[in-house]
Amino acid sequence: MSDESKLYKEAMERIDELVEEVMQTCEEVADENHYERVWVLEKFRDRFNQAKRKQ
Repeated sequence: MSDESKLYKEAMERIDELVEEVMQTCEEVADENHYERVWVLEKFRDRFNQAKRKQ
């Protein structure tokens, strides 16, 4: 495996971990505040997309 492939694989693994962390945080926010989990995830996605556009 080339250095570039190894680096890409490591980056994708970290991104997968980050996704899992965000999903868990959204679930915790939903549970703690008695919100629908789907609603929290949709609102997070909306805000994330807004933040991306501002960059």
